[in-house]
Amino acid sequence: MNPVRLIGGEMAGWTDPSPVSGALAGRLLDLLRPLVPEDGRVLVAGPHAPSLVDVLGSFASVTCLVRSQSDALALGGHCDTVLCGTLAKLTDTDRYDVVVALDGVDRLCSPEGPQHDWAESVRVLRRALRPGGALLLTVENELGVHRLVDRGLATSGDRSWSPLGEFGTKPGTPARLAERLTADGLTVGWLASAWPLPTAPSLAVAVEVLRDGPAGALAAAVTGAVAVAYADQPVLADPRRLAAAAVRAGLGPELAPAWLVLAVRGDRAPTALPGVLTADGPTGALPSGRLVEELLITACLGHDLPELRRVLGLWALRHPGAGFDNLVLDGDTLHLLDPARPNREPGVVLHGFARTLLTGGYAQPWPAAADVPALTAILLAVAGLGPEPPDCPEPGPAEPRPVREHEEQVRRFEHRLAEAADQLRHTEIELAKREAELRRARLQIAAFSGTVGYRLTRLGARAARQAVRAVRRSDPS
Repeated sequence: MNPVRLIGGEMAGWTDPSPVSGALAGRLLDLLRPLVPEDGRVLVAGPHAPSLVDVLGSFASVTCLVRSQSDALALGGHCDTVLCGTLAKLTDTDRYDVVVALDGVDRLCSPEGPQHDWAESVRVLRRALRPGGALLLTVENELGVHRLVDRGLATSGDRSWSPLGEFGTKPGTPARLAERLTADGLTVGWLASAWPLPTAPSLAVAVEVLRDGPAGALAAAVTGAVAVAYADQPVLADPRRLAAAAVRAGLGPELAPAWLVLAVRGDRAPTALPGVLTADGPTGALPSGRLVEELLITACLGHDLPELRRVLGLWALRHPGAGFDNLVLDGDTLHLLDPARPNREPGVVLHGFARTLLTGGYAQPWPAAADVPALTAILLAVAGLGPEPPDCPEPGPAEPRPVREHEEQVRRFEHRLAEAADQLRHTEIELAKREAELRRARLQIAAFSGTVGYRLTRLGARAARQAVRAVRRSDPS
């Protein structure tokens, strides 16, 4: 029996790229198990990876709703029923215990039918829930970090016919999102920010935890997730610095790439989900303190040499192979955030930090150290590890390629070239002066060498030298 049902508005010859995937999404779906009764039904709305559908299929009867006909055929072997068509064709006759829309609602309508905005799409999904049913929804933040650093346009691609940003009805903050869902008769039980990308999250942090939790450890977790997603990718600005600054300033939920929300139709309290969830599962208590990398950059900006020696000394004594973005310092206590992350040679760690200082345009107490090897040697000496940097440092993890930092490097090179040009002009002026003095001296020598007095003086000096040599030969002693 063919599980694919064409309900109208299906898109033939089209496929939705980048469906939701990742281990975190699988962990999150597995946490929905207590919400599904025996022989319960789950609706998966939008493009999702088949592996995620298989997770739900292990404990529920799964129905998928996609607009692409080719995507529907690909999902046919992973779920009980596939509804192929636009969201507007979804009827109220079928009710589900859980509705999953981790891709959001932007790719549920097709150009072959009515174009529902965000609010209308959410209402359709709510009507598909049984009383007491749960909705797991992803809402992309149009002002998230991923938008702020993206070099492309938000209006490009397959969603170009849909209203975006200030032209749509999508809520722009977590607070507004909760208010809108409550107004539609849904009780919000869990609201979290998703990092680093809406379609491939690897970290979910509850909004209240991200706003009021230990900023240092949370900033490190968010930075690590963003660094992996944007490794060796061209971006407008470094997303790691932007995300960490947002978390430290208490704006992490507002600048998160997306929000994950679990809401229940009615007044029943939904199942509580973890405050911090990664691909490996819920995390334990996070340590307090500040990230070592932030402390070192702050000390460099303030030319605080005692603080630099203190922090680098503690690092060299206790965790010399750990990266500065994997350590939190609370007083004089260092906490390792991810013990599974491999260690590197101390010289390699300091080499990477020196590159961060120079490529990021950060001020530092040694302006004469204009290249990475020279600055690495100084940092090694400050840490008490010797003055010699590694000859061939092993390559570190790939980093984002921000345009802003590249422009800062160009500015520094232009400044150094301007200084070199000034020195060259000064040298040319000094050479011109020396050449003029040498020409004057040669003219004077040539002028005096032709006079009678000059010739007589030379003859007298020669006769005197001959007389002295004759006296010395005649002296028997």
